[in-house]
Amino acid sequence: MSPISNIFPSVSPPNAQNSGLAAIATGNQKLSEDAQQIANPDSPNVTGSLLDLNQALVLAEAGANVISTENKMLGTLLDAFA
Repeated sequence: MSPISNIFPSVSPPNAQNSGLAAIATGNQKLSEDAQQIANPDSPNVTGSLLDLNQALVLAEAGANVISTENKMLGTLLDAFA
């Protein structure tokens, strides 16, 4: 085992990255679904879909922030142990 994993056994960078990617993918899927409902001329309630667009944006941004934070944390750990 590496010295970093001995000190921080619960830190698992791939899991944080996977969580961030999953959040981005979910936000993208919600965006696509809402766009289809908005584009459908027979859709009775477009307002809900328009509001959901903002939620999809926030979800994707949160996923990107998770990945960014994980990268910064990993860089800091590498700097500390280099």
